[in-house]
Amino acid sequence: MAWTASGWYADTIVDALGVAQFTLDLDDDTHKLALYDNTVTPNFATDQSYSTSGEITGTGYTAGGLAIASATFTVTTSGGTFATWDGNDVQWTDSTLTGVRGGIAYADGETPKRLILGIDFGSAYTTASGTLLVAFNASGIGRVNVISA
Repeated sequence: MAWTASGWYADTIVDALGVAQFTLDLDDDTHKLALYDNTVTPNFATDQSYSTSGEITGTGYTAGGLAIASATFTVTTSGGTFATWDGNDVQWTDSTLTGVRGGIAYADGETPKRLILGIDFGSAYTTASGTLLVAFNASGIGRVNVISA
């Protein structure tokens, strides 16, 4: 079992846009990024809610992760038309963490705490009384091409 990709959690998106009309406000600053080790295998089709299974533990990290501040959900039109979710980078300062392989953004203000997006870091990271910075892509945390150019 291991991280193999990044992606949106489809069940949450379908519930937000479909008949269930689950309230998912991507502008909400209560969404969080939790860190996970490589024992987690995200299933973007069926996983639904935040779990502590495989979540990182260590100095400077609190279960549940940190808030993604200044979140925005906008339409961008560079090279196509995209629905873009973005927010401030997230960092754990003065942390001692081992085997950080990925992060899962989830709706902390909702019940249940629905999963939004999983990010595969590509390899495991470690800090020793240092800072772990998750710097999101300049194009946003996640974006969906809604109209091709």
